[in-house]
Amino acid sequence: MTIRTRYAPSPTGFFHIGGARTALFNYLFAKNNGGQFIVRIEDTDVSRNVEGAIDAQLNGLEWLGISPDESIRHAGNHGPYIQSEMFEKFRQIGEQLVTEGKAYYCFCTPEELEKQREEALAHNATPKYNRKCTYLSKEEIQAKLDAKTPYSIRLRIPDNKTYSWNDIIRGSISVPSDSMSDPVIVKSNGIPTYNFAVVLDDHRMEITHVLRGEEHISNTPYQMAIMEALGYNPSDITYGHLSIIVDDTGKKLSKRNLTLKQFIEDYQKLGYVGEAVTNFIALLGWSSSSNNEIFSIPELVKEFDIKRISKAPSFFDIKKMDWVSGEYFKKMDEQKYLAFAKQFVEPEFLSNNKIDELLLAFKNQISYAAQLNNLIKDNFMSYDENEIVNILNRNEISINDFKTVISAFKQALIDAQEINLANANAIVEQVKQTTGMKGKLLFMPLRLIMIGKEHGIEMNKILSIVDKQTIINNIDNFNNK
Repeated sequence: MTIRTRYAPSPTGFFHIGGARTALFNYLFAKNNGGQFIVRIEDTDVSRNVEGAIDAQLNGLEWLGISPDESIRHAGNHGPYIQSEMFEKFRQIGEQLVTEGKAYYCFCTPEELEKQREEALAHNATPKYNRKCTYLSKEEIQAKLDAKTPYSIRLRIPDNKTYSWNDIIRGSISVPSDSMSDPVIVKSNGIPTYNFAVVLDDHRMEITHVLRGEEHISNTPYQMAIMEALGYNPSDITYGHLSIIVDDTGKKLSKRNLTLKQFIEDYQKLGYVGEAVTNFIALLGWSSSSNNEIFSIPELVKEFDIKRISKAPSFFDIKKMDWVSGEYFKKMDEQKYLAFAKQFVEPEFLSNNKIDELLLAFKNQISYAAQLNNLIKDNFMSYDENEIVNILNRNEISINDFKTVISAFKQALIDAQEINLANANAIVEQVKQTTGMKGKLLFMPLRLIMIGKEHGIEMNKILSIVDKQTIINNIDNFNNK
């Protein structure tokens, strides 16, 4: 048997981190077992569909490096890959189930159904459809059909039955049919409901394994009941339900929490490395037997073991995301890094003739490329002589000692034919020998006169970036005050 998994997003919103994890785990499970990964668009909730959401999902998957074997962009032999193209066929199948006595027409109005719900809640009972329409005679049903009375189609759930499955993440789960309500499978507008369409699509696409969020546990017995009504074997599909993802307060990740970047597009725009985001997402509920945390996608495929997915809630830790992404930048080839970073740098900086040196100076400090703009501004674009004096006073360095160092520094710069990474250390050593200063008394004045900051990147990198004449002008301006 070829393992076939699927990621089936609804185009009612953009690509969320939770959906990305579902897609990734289905992809990794399929590929680890030599199987196939399919992307299907489930657009049954027509009123909530968002323009551009389908492209956001597919583009996001591509950016993350999660490549489907079949989708609307890579058609295979199991299309169509968007549910709306199957609506009429699915409606006909619903009608066939009515003919077979496995489903029935429901003419109840929304107002009647809401009243039933309120009555159940008033008696502390779980709201269930009261099966009112199952008691209609054939003549009453035909009269309503002739009168064009709107109807939905409901599946008849068998009495005194238990729906059980071995969840590959959570173990054995059982749900008695007495706790279930006859579900609508085709709405009054002729559109199939989520559970009905999912079963029909999974069957025609030969899906063998479904990994999805724990909120779908309650859907599983209904889908099994629909499978049986259609003559399918529920054991043909293996289910696994993933834990929720929680924020730093322990609450389920909510799209309304605007303090967290939760959509894949957010990370794309900021200049995170796509593969690094994928790496981080893989660690949301899964761990490697090797205890490693940095993986390429091929390494994730090789290491992935469904048994190592935790049932406990997964903590969305943005600091961990930033650390993982930072590790990718550190390992990145310099030329690849420069090409990537320049896409996110403000135009005013790109015209700098030392832009490559500037970007490389911060290569080991960033988690995402857009950080470079503030780093450049803070380190090289905010020189303030008054602040230099404040820093000297705070560090108990006298103006005389400061001037002694920077005057020797000016001479060392004049003596040097050019300044680069190769001879920067020699220039600093010359100042040290001339002044006898060392430690903070040596390095802080040099750093302050070049960039006006007491902390920052390595001294030799600063020397290779700041123009020689600019440094001499800074020295002259300070000494002449």
